[in-house]
Amino acid sequence: MLKPPVNVFVIGKTLIQAKDAMVNFAIEKAKSEGTNVVAAERKGASAFLEYAKNQFGLSKTTTAQYVRVYERFVDSRYRAQMDALFNVGELAVLAAYSDDELTEVVSAKAANPSLTRDGIKQLLKTRQAA
Repeated sequence: MLKPPVNVFVIGKTLIQAKDAMVNFAIEKAKSEGTNVVAAERKGASAFLEYAKNQFGLSKTTTAQYVRVYERFVDSRYRAQMDALFNVGELAVLAAYSDDELTEVVSAKAANPSLTRDGIKQLLKTRQAA
């Protein structure tokens, strides 16, 4: 049975908000207690990863991927197309590229929705070689 598609922008926003709240809480608590802020930040981040695992069933790697993809594309001029055309794995590949570098990829995926992550990687390699 296929898993239902996940909207990376909805879950990414939820994860970012939870991460910020948990890390900030841990830091503020450490400041008020006069304890190590860096250790508190790590503790807050660990608590966030545990929350993502328990609440959403996400591994550390998948959680990091959703957060990274959300942060990269939330303000992208291609956000609507990214949301409609690409899955999270494809978006993870594209996250390293600027909006200007993605124009051709977005057009190619719109023209051929069955373009896979490997096809996207090949398109990006071809583009870089040119």
